[in-house]
Amino acid sequence: TFQSYIDLPEQDEEKTNNEEVEKTASAFFDNLLEPRKLQGETKIAEADKVLMFAPFSDRKQGIIGHLFVTNFKISFVTADKSSYPDGDNNQVVMRSKLLENTDIPLTYVDTIYQVSSGARKRKLIPGNSVSTTTKYLEIYCKDFQVHVFGFKFTSADQNRQITDAIAHFSFPAKDSLLFAHEFGHSGRFDDQPLPQFLHKDDWEKELERLQCQRMWRVADANVGYSMSISLPEYFVAPINILNSDLAKACAQFTDKRLPTWCYTYVNGASLVRMSHVLPESDFKFLEEKMLNAVKQSSGNEKDLLICDLGRMCPSLQDIKNSIEKLKAIVLTDSAKDFYSSDARWLSNLENSHWLQHVAACLNTANHVVNQITRDSQTVVLKEETGCDLSCVISCLAQLQLDTEYRTQSGFQSLVQREWVVMGHPFQQRLGFLQSPEGAESEQAPVFLLFLDCVWQLLQQFPSSFAFTETYLTVLWDTANLGLFDTFLFNNCWHRKKFLSENLKMSVFSLPSAWDWKFQLSEEQILLFNNPLYRLRTSYDLDYVVDSAKTALRNSEEVLKENRYSMLLGRLHSSTDIFGLQEVVLKPEVTAGLIKFWSQCFLRWNIPAQIVGGGNPSQYVQQCILTEEVVCLEHKLSSLTRQLRAQLMQPPQQQQREDKEMTRLLMKMPRPSSGLMFGSTGYRSTSMQLSSMYITSSFPFTLAVSHNTQHALICGPLSQYLKDTAIDHNYMQDEND
Repeated sequence: TFQSYIDLPEQDEEKTNNEEVEKTASAFFDNLLEPRKLQGETKIAEADKVLMFAPFSDRKQGIIGHLFVTNFKISFVTADKSSYPDGDNNQVVMRSKLLENTDIPLTYVDTIYQVSSGARKRKLIPGNSVSTTTKYLEIYCKDFQVHVFGFKFTSADQNRQITDAIAHFSFPAKDSLLFAHEFGHSGRFDDQPLPQFLHKDDWEKELERLQCQRMWRVADANVGYSMSISLPEYFVAPINILNSDLAKACAQFTDKRLPTWCYTYVNGASLVRMSHVLPESDFKFLEEKMLNAVKQSSGNEKDLLICDLGRMCPSLQDIKNSIEKLKAIVLTDSAKDFYSSDARWLSNLENSHWLQHVAACLNTANHVVNQITRDSQTVVLKEETGCDLSCVISCLAQLQLDTEYRTQSGFQSLVQREWVVMGHPFQQRLGFLQSPEGAESEQAPVFLLFLDCVWQLLQQFPSSFAFTETYLTVLWDTANLGLFDTFLFNNCWHRKKFLSENLKMSVFSLPSAWDWKFQLSEEQILLFNNPLYRLRTSYDLDYVVDSAKTALRNSEEVLKENRYSMLLGRLHSSTDIFGLQEVVLKPEVTAGLIKFWSQCFLRWNIPAQIVGGGNPSQYVQQCILTEEVVCLEHKLSSLTRQLRAQLMQPPQQQQREDKEMTRLLMKMPRPSSGLMFGSTGYRSTSMQLSSMYITSSFPFTLAVSHNTQHALICGPLSQYLKDTAIDHNYMQDEND
C-alpha cells in the first residue's frame, strides 16, 4: 500500500520514480479529505498531492496530503493517520481544541517565501499576485516555527490558487476580514472568569484590596469615551481632583493619556503612568497640577520620581530591530543553516540585543521597586504614548512587590488591567493587519518582551510563581491566535466599536483568553501549575519533615537512630525547606544571569533539543516529589486522626470502633496535587505519551516521535516516568 509518509528520492532517482509516485498518490487521494472546521469557518482554496516536509530533513522526507486555506487557518490533511507527527498512534494528539498539529492560524503567519524553479526565492508581498509556479512555499510564523510545503505533484492551477490564497488571506487589510468577525457570530461566549476592569466595581475592589481607597478614586470622566478613546471608561485618579479637571488636562497629553494610577504599596507609595505632554501645548501647567494631585495622594511630602522610559528602556524601533535579528538565527528548518548559525550563536545573539533589552527592563523595574520600598517614594512612569513600555515596567514592578500577582489568576488580572484595559494596542503590535501602503509597520512584540522578563523572574525565583514557563509560552501563542477579545483590539474603545458594529446585524460575542478550558483540555491546563510553588504554599512541609524525624527518633531500633542522628539532629527544626525568600523580589540583572528563553524561541528546532533533559525533566521530577509529599502528609494526617480517636475512647469501645474508624479512613480520598504528572495526570494519557519522547521542548514539539525521531534516541515519556518515579503505587487510593 501507498505510504503517505515517504522518503523523497534523490535527484538521480527522481526521473524513474516520478511516474510511479504520481500514479500511487492519485489513487490514494480519490477520497476527498476535509479539515476540521470551527463555527463560521469556510474553505477558500485547496490543493491536493502537496508535500509537507519534515523539519530538518533537507526536504527529503515528508507527508503527502491535501492543503487547505480557510478564513481561519492553513490546514494540511492526510488520510494516513500514522503519517502525523505523533507517530503511529491511532489517536492523533491535538495541539488544542481549536487546532490540529498540522494547522497554521493565518494570524500566526509572519513572512512567506516562494521558491520557484531554479531555486529563486522571493518574499511574497501582500496585495501582489503570484505569477510564477511555486516549487516550495516557506511559511515563517510568530511562534518561531517554519513550515515548508512542496508542490511537485500539484496541478498548475491549484498551485497558483493556493499560493495566492495564502499570501492574500494571511495579511488582511481591515479587522472586519479577520476570522474573529465570523467566529463571533457563531455562538455566545458569556463566561468571563476574571475581573475585566470594564466596570467601576472591579476597580473599587482592587483599591479596597490594597487599602488605598482614601487616597485614590475610580473616575468616570471617560464614560462613553468622551474624553479619550485610548483610556478605558473607568480608571483610577487622585481623590482630590475633579472630573472637570481631568477633562481639561487630558487634551495636553499624547493620546490624552493623563497620569493614571497603577498600584499602591503598603507604605503608601504608589505607581503611576502617563504619556508625554504635547510639545505644542500652551497649558503645560496642567501637567504640574496633575502631578501635584498625585503627590498629595501619596500620603507623604516626598517629591515624585519621574522615570522617563524613553531613556531607560528600549524603544519600539529597538524592539523591532532586535526581534528581526533574533528571528534570523532561530527561524530555520534546515540542519545546514542551523549548524552554520550555531557556530556564531553567541555573537549573533549578542548582536540582536534582545537579552540586553530584557535586562534593561528588569533593571528599570528594580529601580522603581527600590524607590517605592526603600524610600517610600511615588514613581511616575513617563512614556511617549504611555501604552507600551509603561505596561512592561508597571507589571514587572507589581510582580516583584505583590505575591497576589504571582498566582495564575492574579497574573491574568494584572495583564487584563495594565495591558488590555489600559490600552496596549495589541492589534497593531501583534501585526494582525497589513499596514497601509506607504505607512511604517507598527508591529513590535512588546508583550513577548514582557513575557521574557517574567520568565527571567521564574528562573531566579522558581518557587515564587504559581505558573510555569509553559504557561507563558502558551500565553504568547494565545495572544497571536486572533480569536479572543482579550488580545484582538487596540483599546477598550476599539473593542466596543467592533462588538457594537457586529451586534447591529446579529448576536455577537468573542471568548476570553482567560477561559483556558475553551481551547485546552484539563490535562493540558495542569501543565501550567508549578510543583515548587505548590510545595511551598499548599503543604506544611515543616510538619511533614518533623513528623518523619520524630518517627525515626522514637524508633526502638538503636542502630537506625545512630545512623540518622547526625543528619536529623536533636533539636526541633523549623527551618523553611526552601530557605528565606523575601516577599519583594529583587532579580539580578548581570549579563551572566540573564538567560535565553529556549522553550519559546527554540522549541521547534530539533537539533537544539536536549533529549531526556532540560527543564521538562526537572519539572517531571518536581511533580513526582510533590506527589510524594502529598501522599506522606495524607498518611500522617490519617494516622494522627486515628490515634486521637483511639485515645479519646475507652478500651472496650475503642476495640469496637477500631474497625469502623479504619474503614472510614480507608475511604478518605487523598488530596490531589493538581499536577500533570501526578496520581491522576499522566496515567490517564499513557497511550498518548507512549509514542512521545521527552525533550527540552516538551510539551510543544511533537516531531520527536516514532516516525520523526531522526537521529534522536530516547525512551518514550511514559517509560521515562516509570523508570524515574519513586516506587509507589499511586493508584492505591485507600490509604494513599
